[in-house]
Amino acid sequence: MRDRFVCLARTSSGFPACALFVAIACASTAQAAPVALDSFNVNLHDASVSGISSGGYMAQQFHVAYSGLLRGAGIVAGGPYYCAKGNVATALTDCTTPTAANPPDVGYSIRATESNAAQATIDAPGNLLHSKVWLFSGSNDQTVYPIVMDRLFEYYLHYVTPANVVYEKTVPAAHSMVTDDYGFACDHKGDSNNPADNYINNCGYDAAGKLLAHIYGPLNPPATALGGAFVEFRQDEFIAAPTSHSMNATGYAYVPAECDDGAQCKVHVAFHGCLQYPARIGDAFYRHAGYNKWADTNRIIVLYPQADASALPPVYNPKGCWDWWGYDDANYANQNGRQMRAVKLMLDRVAAGYDAAPPAPPTALRTTAVTDHTVSIAWTASRGPRLATYRVYYAAGTSGQYVLAGTTDQGSAVVSGLASGTPYSFVVRAFNRRAVESVNSNQTAATTTGLPSLVPPNAVTLMLP
Repeated sequence: MRDRFVCLARTSSGFPACALFVAIACASTAQAAPVALDSFNVNLHDASVSGISSGGYMAQQFHVAYSGLLRGAGIVAGGPYYCAKGNVATALTDCTTPTAANPPDVGYSIRATESNAAQATIDAPGNLLHSKVWLFSGSNDQTVYPIVMDRLFEYYLHYVTPANVVYEKTVPAAHSMVTDDYGFACDHKGDSNNPADNYINNCGYDAAGKLLAHIYGPLNPPATALGGAFVEFRQDEFIAAPTSHSMNATGYAYVPAECDDGAQCKVHVAFHGCLQYPARIGDAFYRHAGYNKWADTNRIIVLYPQADASALPPVYNPKGCWDWWGYDDANYANQNGRQMRAVKLMLDRVAAGYDAAPPAPPTALRTTAVTDHTVSIAWTASRGPRLATYRVYYAAGTSGQYVLAGTTDQGSAVVSGLASGTPYSFVVRAFNRRAVESVNSNQTAATTTGLPSLVPPNAVTLMLP
């Protein structure tokens, strides 16, 4: 159903001033296009990370690489720093399902940490001393054996005050993100060939809540109904050609309403695991992994960057894992790694400060078709943050007073109900979620066909083509 804009009153110049009237025949399933990632009133030194499986490895290496910045980390089914040594065979054996005689080499991880710190490709590991670390290994995990997490525990005890490290390994969970209200049975072993299997298990145990509380201290009770918003943002602002590096074109964030209104907030990055990328499990991870209900009542923005599957050279990552063995980048575990740098840039953007500035205006506004009573126009989208809609304005002639014809979230519109044989001009303005409007786009002009009308039109209507 097209949006329809009906005239309610006339201006002093005789042209109608119009207000929006939306007729909805059925619920829409269409999603708005991804937007630029927003900036908020965030102290970046209150940032933290967590992840499951490959996301656990990603969170761990991100925590080590940016230890001077982050407050803490939560790791579910991950392992020690640089465990894979840049080798996929090592990743799939020693770092996931090792023999009892050949577990991950913690000494090697420590030496790699010190070496990278000496080269200034990661922060000084001394920053980890007061970090808060929460570790979880399901006792039924047959994908990343508990012994791997035991070695991660040893690694962190080398650097972190022991009282700051919590290690939970008594829950009988299979390899999964563990929740207290969503998912498969706790001991459900995921099936990579079943697209319905999202590797989220309901164990009556709130992993997300536990790790956030350990990192940030006592939390307000979780929300029973979310009051914030999910935002789909463009990841190509942070890494060029993301799909070429096994990152999805878009990422997601959950933003509590208070954070969007300018309150001081924290930010937490939650990394999904292998086989949890959106093309496979949809919104299951970013909506149901358990973070948002706590974020909503505790002023925590949750950033959900997204990896993606890639089965074509030069990047072979068919399960959509994060890069923790070097499939895309030899620097994958330090600050020069492409995926690492992209996520850091996302954090920088989120923490850039509350911005009430107007969005950028649309550009390249042009006329695409003209009839006796309609003018079709199109424009290049604004890339400003918090973009909500576009407002289309028209005026008689080329210098008249602009009047709102209507609002649309598309990049084109048809303005109808115009007088025949009459010159008009048009501009479009971007309008964001904080009710701030941009300046005008460039102007486009057109004269409707036919003979000039002796009677002004009754209404101007904006339709989507």
